[in-house]
Amino acid sequence: MIHIMKERKTYRSQLRQEHTERTRDLIMEGLIRTMANGAVTWSIPDVAREAGVSVPTVYRYFRTKQDLVQGLGDYVVRKAGLAAMKPPQSPQELVSLVRQMYISSEGLSDAFRMASVSELASEVRKESIPLRLRMTEEALAPVLSLFDEQDRVRLVRMVLLLTSSAMIRAFKEYLDLSGTEAAETVGWAILTLAYAGSSNEKTKQQRSEAEQ
Repeated sequence: MIHIMKERKTYRSQLRQEHTERTRDLIMEGLIRTMANGAVTWSIPDVAREAGVSVPTVYRYFRTKQDLVQGLGDYVVRKAGLAAMKPPQSPQELVSLVRQMYISSEGLSDAFRMASVSELASEVRKESIPLRLRMTEEALAPVLSLFDEQDRVRLVRMVLLLTSSAMIRAFKEYLDLSGTEAAETVGWAILTLAYAGSSNEKTKQQRSEAEQ
């Protein structure tokens, strides 16, 4: 009897969790459509209307607009299949992450693509830049010592741009490349830039030996 009661409780918990995830996804899709509509000034009721849920339902999951916007990042990461991936700790791991990003971008909705170029998305990106810079620096840490200070800054900035949603759009709009083709090009570029410092060091050493 106790065993049956535990099974029922587990089943109900699973159903409740699935319902929670579905509702959160509906709200996130509602936010994306609101952004895609070009809204600069928007409200919780706007999102609720697009999501097809009540305003109290949105507030039940997201207490403020800021919470709602922050939740969008987690939603995008999960939809892109990146939630299980650890932060990259080497250029090679970064390339693997970028490959997944570029390939999964092909499955994103038109509304999401429109939302990514909205003014609200631009504001969200600005807030995320410091975190993304730190993540890029950590991924490039094994090779940063091969560069001087100025080139380290340049390298991190360039790699950040190569991993941006704007670059993903550029490969599609300018070159009409598939996600896989674009990922291969970007992976090559990241590794070429990351290990350029090793050849620089060799050149410096050869020059120093020649001068002695």
